[in-house]
This record gives sequence, C-alpha cells and structure tokens, in this order.
Amino acid sequence: MRKAIGLGDVLALVTVVLWASSFTVVKSAYTEFTPLAFAAVRFTGASLGMLVLLLALRRVLGVARADLLRAALVGVFHVGLYQIFFSTGLRYTTASNSVLIIAISPVLTALLVWATRAEPIAGRQWAGIVLALLGIVLLVRAGGALAAGHLKGDLLTLLAAASYAVTPVLILPLLRRYPTISVMMVGMLFGTLMLIAAGFPELRRQSWDVTPTAWAQLAYAALGAGTLAYLFWYEGIGRIGPTRVAAYSYLIPVLGVTIAVVTLRESFTLWHALGAAVALAGVALTRWPERSAEGAEVPPRTLEAPQTAEGGG
Repeated sequence: MRKAIGLGDVLALVTVVLWASSFTVVKSAYTEFTPLAFAAVRFTGASLGMLVLLLALRRVLGVARADLLRAALVGVFHVGLYQIFFSTGLRYTTASNSVLIIAISPVLTALLVWATRAEPIAGRQWAGIVLALLGIVLLVRAGGALAAGHLKGDLLTLLAAASYAVTPVLILPLLRRYPTISVMMVGMLFGTLMLIAAGFPELRRQSWDVTPTAWAQLAYAALGAGTLAYLFWYEGIGRIGPTRVAAYSYLIPVLGVTIAVVTLRESFTLWHALGAAVALAGVALTRWPERSAEGAEVPPRTLEAPQTAEGGG
C-alpha cells in the first residue's frame, strides 16, 4: 500500500531545498565575505537560533558531563573541520562540484566503519565505493585539474566530506542515550567555538560594510539552511522515520547542481554529467537497502542508519 504524503514529507522536502540551495547562496556571498568569517558568523547565528527555538519548544538539552568530550568531538568534525574545509574549498571550486563531492560522505563513512572493523562491507557496497570515488575523479578532471586552484578546492571539499563522514561513527553511542537534536545542539556549540577561533584572523580583516543582499545571504545560510533546516529535518524524522526522510537526501545533489548552473551560470559539461552520474550511482549502491532471501528489505545496519542530518553547505 502506497504511503500518503504528509507533513513529515513536506518538512523533509523543504529541508532538501534549503540545503541544496545553500551551496549557491554561500558561493555568491563570497563576493563580499571571506569564507571563514562568513562561516563563523553563520554558525554563531545558527546556534543561537537553534538554542532559542529549542528553549521555546521546551525541548530537553542535556548531555552528561561524562559524554561531553564525545559530543564536543561531534561538533569538531560535523561543524568545525567540515566548515573550515568546505568554506575554504568553495572559494576555489564551483558550487556544482562542491555539492557533488559532499554527497559522497556516506561512502566515506562506510569505509571508516570497515577500517575500524565495526562492520564488514558487502561486495555490493565495495562496488558502490569504487564507483563513487571514480565519479569524483571524473568531476575533478571535468573541472580542469590543470588549474591548481580548482584542484585545491576539490581536494579541500573532499576533506570536508571526510570530516562529515566521521560524525555517524562518533555520534552513535550518544544517540543510544540522548535525543539526536540535543546531541547535535551541544556539538554545534563546540563546533561554532572552533570556527570562531579558526576564523578570527578573517573576522578582524572582514569589512562589515556589505550590501543588503550579502546580509540576506548570511541570514538565509544561518537561519534557513542552518536553524530551520535542522529543526525541520529532525521533526520529519520524528513523523515519518529516518529511512523515509533519508531517501529525500538523494535530491540534494541534483537540486544543488541545477540551482548552481541556472543561478551562477556554472559550466556543466558532459564530463560533469558523467562524473555526477557515476558518483551518485556509487552512493546509491552503497546505501541501498539489502534484501533477504525472501525479498524483504533488510533494515540498514547500525552505523549506516541515517540518524544524523545530511546537511548542506
């Protein structure tokens, strides 16, 4: 029986649009903001907005002292390192390449899980990993690897995807004891402090005499793609479940590339299309639910379960 579209689906779709468009919005903002200054102010605003919303909704925000270090590490990788690499990388590469490279983070998570011997990787998943990495190679080649700046941007973005990939491994023990949104809020606070420290030199040099458009872009990235997107995503998970919500995340790279090409007039050649198709096929193959001998879907294994937000730029 086909499931009806409900509020949870609408919230997930709105979140997908917010995250997919954030790559283009952030890239456009770099005409007036330096990357790390933008990221530091953005996540300060996002953290404050999230805190106010959660307090208004009377959501419990508690993590025991014994778990603070792990929660802080979630923030270091999920927000701090991710945004440092992503923001700096986006300065040099295109928004299209950025959204597609970030999309392979679940593949890198699978590799990390295998490397730590937490779970084995099936043959189908190995094929997906190889395809995803091949797709990234094609994207780099399409972007003109001979241009040192472009290659630098792609590699920094790949490091951002790797930082993001660590999050599910770190967060899993915490999710057994606390609500996801509480863990992410604590992590966001620690990650934001790291961003402010890393971005301090750029914050000092940044001219704040920017256009209203630039301020609107900052507000959209902070409160739209930040506060509201995370709140909508977790509310969607609560209404329709993590697996159904995570299925919508496959739309992020498709929409992200479309918005970047249409809005920023970015070049999107046959090589880009081929690389994108191969990379996304690899991600789908890695994450697609297995089936039992009777043909029923096997639920995702523990570390592969989509319990943390996919995220955008």
